[in-house]
Amino acid sequence: TMKIFRAFLIIIVLIPLVLIVKSSMTTYDVTDEAIINASSDVVFKALGNEFAGKTSWWMPHLSSKLREGYSLGETGAIYDIIIHGKRPLKFTYKSLEIKKNEMSRGIYIEGAFRGESIYKLEDIEGKTKLSLRWRVKPSGLVFKIFAPFFPIEKSHSDVMQYGFKNLNKYLDKRS
Repeated sequence: TMKIFRAFLIIIVLIPLVLIVKSSMTTYDVTDEAIINASSDVVFKALGNEFAGKTSWWMPHLSSKLREGYSLGETGAIYDIIIHGKRPLKFTYKSLEIKKNEMSRGIYIEGAFRGESIYKLEDIEGKTKLSLRWRVKPSGLVFKIFAPFFPIEKSHSDVMQYGFKNLNKYLDKRS
C-alpha cells in the first residue's frame, strides 16, 4: 500500500507540472479584420474613445476605461479592460506606440494575458480596413493550466468581430 501511495503522490505532482510546462508554451496569435464604413481618422478616434471609456458600443462584450494618461492615443496611456462573460477576464493594456489614424501598438501588463496587440488602420476608398493582431500567452498559474482546454482564440475573435460590427453600427448612426 505504501508503494501505491507513493505512485499516487508522484502522479498528483507530475500531472500539474506537465500541464504547467505545456501551458507555458501556449501562445495565441490571432488576427481579426473588418472593413469599417468610415475614414481612418474617424475610426481611430472612435477606438480611442471606446478604450478611454467615453463610449460603450463594444458592450456587452468588452468595456474599458483609462487608468492613467490624459489624451486620446497617448503613448504610455494605461487602460483597464474587461471581457464580459460567464467568467469575466480582466487585464491591463499599456500603449507603446501610436501613429495617429494608422496604428496603435501596446502590451498587456496585468491580468489574464501577457503579450502585445497591434491595431492597424488602412484607408480603402473612404473606408477603413481595421485589423487587430493579438499575440499573447496566458498569465497566472490557474489560467496557464486551464487555458489550453478553452477556445481562447475563437472567443477572442468572436468578441473582436462583435466589436467591429458594432463600431460600424455606431458610426452609421452618427453620420
